[in-house]
Amino acid sequence: MSNVKTARLAALAGVLIFVSTTAVLVARQFNLGPDRPAPGFRTFGPDTAAIQIYEYTDFACPACRHAALAMDDIIKIYGAGVKLSFKHYPLESIHPWSASAAAHADCAGEQGKFKEYAAALFETQEAWARAEEKPAQFEAYAKILNLNWVKMQACAKDPATLRRVKLDMAEGGIKGVNATPTFFINGKRAVGGAQLLEQARKFEAILRNSR
Repeated sequence: MSNVKTARLAALAGVLIFVSTTAVLVARQFNLGPDRPAPGFRTFGPDTAAIQIYEYTDFACPACRHAALAMDDIIKIYGAGVKLSFKHYPLESIHPWSASAAAHADCAGEQGKFKEYAAALFETQEAWARAEEKPAQFEAYAKILNLNWVKMQACAKDPATLRRVKLDMAEGGIKGVNATPTFFINGKRAVGGAQLLEQARKFEAILRNSR
């Protein structure tokens, strides 16, 4: 290959890197991103809700556990005025079993028990989050909830299940998620339970204006 062609290819590669990097930075600044629909078992509330919430969370994150309880209260209070789309964002560098927990929760969802399995993971995260081997709790929760564990194991290993978790993580990365929990409430970012509750104080006004 001639030096001229090599230089042109190098220049083109530089342009592509610049464009892609700029696109990511713009997306992060303006909270843009491909808001993929969450699976039905991870979606709570009607599509027509005036308050649309995307929650990026990690089952091994203590702050996420507390925020999940606050989110449950918000849904109870505002009912059909709120739609929550639950997204996985396991922080694998500090929580080695979070991605596996997310996959198992989705597989519980395939059997109609996502919320119950997720609650069990949050409530007992200290027992499994730093286990040296695959946590026995994953199977224990399945049995308590009368789930088909053989089917659930196969689902958790299914590349399609793992890809769904990874796509959530990639989407979060595009949107600039770097801490959990992170919420996007009608497009506005809120990080942590305190900012979630701060935004929740505006919900009554949003619902009044939507009528």
